[in-house]
Amino acid sequence: MICRCMIYFSIFSVIGYFYESLAMTIWAGKWDNRGFLYGPAIPIYGAGALLGTILFEYFYTDYTPMSVFLISMFVSALMEYVVHYVLEQIFHAYWWDYSKAPLNINGRICLPASIGFGIAGLIIIYVFNPILLPVIQGIDQTVCELLALLLCALFAADTTVTVCVISSFIRRVERFDNSINEHMDSFFSNFLDESKGINNKFYSAVDKIEDRRKRFIDSRIERAIDSMDDVYKGILSRIKGFRGNMHSVRLNEVLSKVRNRIKRKKDE
Repeated sequence: MICRCMIYFSIFSVIGYFYESLAMTIWAGKWDNRGFLYGPAIPIYGAGALLGTILFEYFYTDYTPMSVFLISMFVSALMEYVVHYVLEQIFHAYWWDYSKAPLNINGRICLPASIGFGIAGLIIIYVFNPILLPVIQGIDQTVCELLALLLCALFAADTTVTVCVISSFIRRVERFDNSINEHMDSFFSNFLDESKGINNKFYSAVDKIEDRRKRFIDSRIERAIDSMDDVYKGILSRIKGFRGNMHSVRLNEVLSKVRNRIKRKKDE
């Protein structure tokens, strides 16, 4: 049972990835690679589909299209809000933002998306499951166990790499931000000593300090991006932004430059 649940979960995680990426690509007019993991899977879709299937196949079997729609809509909204909140608390980052959508709550969920998930619930229960469940049930037990183990290993490896990359990125930017402050404190102190008693240099000093700060920051950011491999950049490019961290401004600045670097590479 658990092995077959893992296969079902994996299938809808992949389907969810392509659905969301294509939907957001059509919406934005350009390819939008979605999801928390590096691979082509969004686990929240797999978890939602699996939860709905278990509910309607084993517990609430006397369901109607309306009940499927409403339960799918409300459960998906709850899952989406909780996952967004937990990820934001752990990484101070968010992977989707509905703040510009109508009837949203803290940018984490919105009514149009929840209605879409309600419709998706109908499609899963009435279209996919009658075809997919017999196929999964018909898989040989040994093959099923091996396939489930392989899928578990892939998800575990992807999750580990993703968490390590994001944690490493946050630590690097925090150290980088601190080094900027130390560098500029030292530079500003030395500049004041050199300009002591020369009041007419005050305004030019401000311009010089800002120019030095910008050049130093840009050079350090470009050096950091040069050291990132494609997997590192790919994982970071899916993050929509950072907040709730004292270094959020710098994190978003570096993230923006990573996206620009990826865009330039694609355009070449």
